[in-house]
Amino acid sequence: MTIRNLARYCRRGALLAGTALLLGACAPSSDELAEGQEPYLRFCASCHGNDGGGKAPAFPPIAGSEWLELGPDAIALVVLGGMSGEIEVAGRTYRGYMPPMRQLSDDDIAGLLGYIGREWASWERLPDSARVAELRPLTDDSRATAGREGLEALLEQVPAP
Repeated sequence: MTIRNLARYCRRGALLAGTALLLGACAPSSDELAEGQEPYLRFCASCHGNDGGGKAPAFPPIAGSEWLELGPDAIALVVLGGMSGEIEVAGRTYRGYMPPMRQLSDDDIAGLLGYIGREWASWERLPDSARVAELRPLTDDSRATAGREGLEALLEQVPAP
């Protein structure tokens, strides 16, 4: 390796290190995040946006969505079972696919649902990990929930809290 190449690699390394430090300083620390915001940002925000506004035309908004009126059990079932088929959210039709998120722990799902509930819904109760565990068996088949009709059918099977 020549001195010239070594200098070039050192400059690149310094630039990358500086960029990483700058980005790390700009990112909110976990101390600055609201309760449940960390799992929301980790598992939901890449599609539904940090602000819950969605990313049209593929990913519907959570903020302002009439689906939140179905309550926390319904949203837990969407997270656990995923969603397929055509749906309408806030007057717009979406034809995307949300994969089931059964790999997430009950605590992570309860946390992100609590964040959603506090930020964008007015739920009387926020789900806890025990409730998520109780709902989990309803989504055990390998298919994603088929649209709103599929979700409503699942809701009929939900045990009373």
